[in-house]
Amino acid sequence: MGYCTRTHKPLNYGGDFFDIYLSESIFRSSCEMVSKSTNEKLKQGIAVRFHGEEGMGQGVVREWFDILSNEIINPDYALFTQSADGTTFQPNSNSSVNPDHLNYFRFAGQILGLALYHRQLVNIYFTRSFYKHILGIPVNYQDVSSIDPEYAKNLQWILDNDISDLGLELTFSVETDVFGAMEEVPLKPGGTSMLVTQDNKAEYVQLVTELRMTRAIQPQINAFLHGFHTFIPASLIQLFDEYELELLLSGMPEIDVQDWCRNTEYTSGYDRQEPVIQWFWEVVKSLTQEERVLLLQFVTGSSRVPHGGFAYLMGGSGLQKFTVAAVPYTSNLLPTSSTCINMLKLPEYPTQEVLRDRLLVALHCGSYGYTMA
Repeated sequence: MGYCTRTHKPLNYGGDFFDIYLSESIFRSSCEMVSKSTNEKLKQGIAVRFHGEEGMGQGVVREWFDILSNEIINPDYALFTQSADGTTFQPNSNSSVNPDHLNYFRFAGQILGLALYHRQLVNIYFTRSFYKHILGIPVNYQDVSSIDPEYAKNLQWILDNDISDLGLELTFSVETDVFGAMEEVPLKPGGTSMLVTQDNKAEYVQLVTELRMTRAIQPQINAFLHGFHTFIPASLIQLFDEYELELLLSGMPEIDVQDWCRNTEYTSGYDRQEPVIQWFWEVVKSLTQEERVLLLQFVTGSSRVPHGGFAYLMGGSGLQKFTVAAVPYTSNLLPTSSTCINMLKLPEYPTQEVLRDRLLVALHCGSYGYTMA
């Protein structure tokens, strides 16, 4: 077992106990504790004691995980950066400014793995793409919106339009900042001389996505996963999707439906008095707490309710309220979403029963990239 105590004395390791003195840096001291322990002992249990305080037990363990959650994203360590919405975090591609960054990424992975192993929650939310990296799920161009909404829109435009005669002269390469200098980086062998065409543009978009979301932070991802898999095998965690993983790590938030309704906007023909909108909120009220969280994840990309409530919901470009947009109804059409602008695209269903059925199909089965089921 590991024992954490607050004091001004140096670290003292002896026998089966770990006395960690945390006055200067809980993060560094805890990292040293975990590195000196054995996986078997850490799996058996964690005991935390703060020097000068009588309390021990699960409440103190929860406090320790909570403190470490905040320290992992402490900008002083340069490990993670805020996403465009300001509420989720992504590995920092420039974390090497901290010479210990890979050791700390491994420790961060160990802490999240330990938290999950011991059924403790962490007070941290990651970008959808990072949850995918933990699960081994490939990222896609929509994930780019979490770090660069405008760039994601450009990629979407390329996919949605015929680029044959536009004279874009794109090649399978991108300019990227490498230690302060701009360099042309090929997306594939010979990419600097390979033109992007209408036929190969999908491959180009995927390779750009992988460069920005994966290759740029591959060492950080690898170090994190090395620590995480110490306690949670890849074969086990891969049973879940990225939305379920977020809830496993950070828990089920309380959602105030009245606050949600008060701070929702409508567009494309909908308003608060439309029958479809009234049906929608009746359905939301009837959902289980888990289903409401799935709806929030489906539309915003995160299960997190901002401090202060839905009035402070963030999008890719700042404050962006939850929005419901009208879509013409056709048989079996599912709701879809644009997470970068917190928009639910809700078809004009003929009855409340059909609305509820289609919404639940979308939430439980997913309709990202699909509109019919």
